[in-house]
Order: sequence, then structure tokens, then C-alpha cells
Amino acid sequence: MDIDLLTLANLLLCLTIVALGLLGYHRSKHTLPLMLAAVFALFAISHLMILLGLFDDMELVVFGIRVAGYTLVIYLLYRYVQVLDIF
Repeated sequence: MDIDLLTLANLLLCLTIVALGLLGYHRSKHTLPLMLAAVFALFAISHLMILLGLFDDMELVVFGIRVAGYTLVIYLLYRYVQVLDIF
């Protein structure tokens, strides 16, 4: 089994962001770092599924996980803009 270095790099970067998000939440008790950790945990799961060769069998699941992650990012940014009262 050949390992896709790009997918592996994405997985490792996602896991780093998850760890930093959890640390940020632990220190600040603000929910934004925790929610970002959740988003990147979803992306990490999708990258892991690809590395494990599950993408062909579960393409729709990977797609759903990524859509959920991007939707959560959109929601977080929307909430952030509301808090700042920019618009």
C-alpha cells in the first residue's frame, strides 16, 4: 500500500490543529478553539479514511464529513461576524 504524502501531511496538520484547539479551550474556556478542533477532527477523520483505503467504499461518507466540516466553519465565521457587529 502506497501512502499518499499529501494526505498524510493533511492528517498530521489537522491533528496538530485539533491538539492546539483543545489546549486553547482548556486554557481559555472559550468555545471557539473547541469548535475549530471539532472541525479539524472531522477533516482528520476524512484524511484517515482515505489513507486506510476506505474512500472507494465510503466516498459518500467522506463527502458528508467534509461538508459538515465546511458548514461548521461557515457557521463559526457567521457567529464571529455577528459578535463583532460588523454588518
